Amino acid sequence: KLNRMGFAKFSFKDENGKPVKNVEVSFEQTKHEFLFGCNLFMINGFKTTEENKRYEELFKSVFNMAVVPFFWADMEPEQGKVRFEKDCPPVYRRPTPDLCLEFCKKNDITPKGHILIWNQIIPTWLPDSRAEVKQLMIKRFEEIAARYGKDIKYWDVIDEALYRDPETILPTDYVYTSMQEAARIFPSDSKLDIGDAQDMWKNFHLEDSPYYQMLKILQLRNARFDAVGMSYQTQFLNNCQYNKNLEPLNQFRLMDQYSDFQKPFQFTQVTIPGLPAGAEGEKNQAQALRNFYRLMFSIPNMEMINWWNLADGTGYLDENKYLPGLVREDLSPKPAFETLYNLIKKEWWTNVKTNSGLESEIKIQGFYGNYKLTAKYNGKTIEKNIRLIKNGNNKFDIKF
Repeated sequence: KLNRMGFAKFSFKDENGKPVKNVEVSFEQTKHEFLFGCNLFMINGFKTTEENKRYEELFKSVFNMAVVPFFWADMEPEQGKVRFEKDCPPVYRRPTPDLCLEFCKKNDITPKGHILIWNQIIPTWLPDSRAEVKQLMIKRFEEIAARYGKDIKYWDVIDEALYRDPETILPTDYVYTSMQEAARIFPSDSKLDIGDAQDMWKNFHLEDSPYYQMLKILQLRNARFDAVGMSYQTQFLNNCQYNKNLEPLNQFRLMDQYSDFQKPFQFTQVTIPGLPAGAEGEKNQAQALRNFYRLMFSIPNMEMINWWNLADGTGYLDENKYLPGLVREDLSPKPAFETLYNLIKKEWWTNVKTNSGLESEIKIQGFYGNYKLTAKYNGKTIEKNIRLIKNGNNKFDIKF
């Protein structure tokens, strides 16, 4: 509550500016300021209309952020033929940006672009020249920024930069180059981050950690990054076995270390397996999810957590064997889904009904986010949409 809640202060007056008392107040939250997301890779990706509708209903019932796929190889399978439009031929787990943004706009969901360049999924048609690849990368950034720069504020520029096949042809000094070019090309109010895989958990050695060192070098070179991207995919940490770095105290230590950069934290990908298969594994997953989200929601620098695959059976490569979804393959909710829903929409959600009584002012504590205020006095009703913002003024004058 210390980091995620604040007070909204209301003053009630009549049309002449005179303070009034005994005002009935309803203060109903409609959206979190904190970004709770998931990848939207399976929108319109199921076999039946009913399944697709169910997927959308599940998604928007919990999440206020959606990760939109921009993988180069799938977005531009043939050079110059970019899959932007809604009616492009479908590719599994790669809905077009236009389709995703239509859903986001309709449901007031914040989109995040993922990923501008990644060494593991690049077009087969790229030339064997680093200089030529750089020019093609710049062209790609420019096309995406021109089309989506105003609608998408958050971008994963690079993913898993510490893992790279030496035979993959990328621009010289590609991490630094990619961040600098993205900063130059995308709108100045864009939020650009680098996503880590699991290095920060596997190799946490305080200031000597490889990921920490990479970010420090970028910072010393004046390369712009607006957030520290993190990943939490525990199936890849010692193949689901015990890892002491995941103990709560060590997680806090890790967060303290990366606070040195004085940047927001963003979990770009979160996966917690549902093993063993069946009721026991689903119970384990729900408990681990609750512990993780409650710990990370308490971190002051944290601004975003993106779960990865909403449904079992919709993952990438061998992800599916870990049963990583919040819902089963038939889209029935698992305990993990119910747990996350209860956290976001109940435990961390504010709905208050009160009366100002003998006072003409009132303070209401709530989680930061968007609210619908309804105030009633002497037969008159005022409705307002307001935002309760961290470090904001949060004082509102209501005149009847």
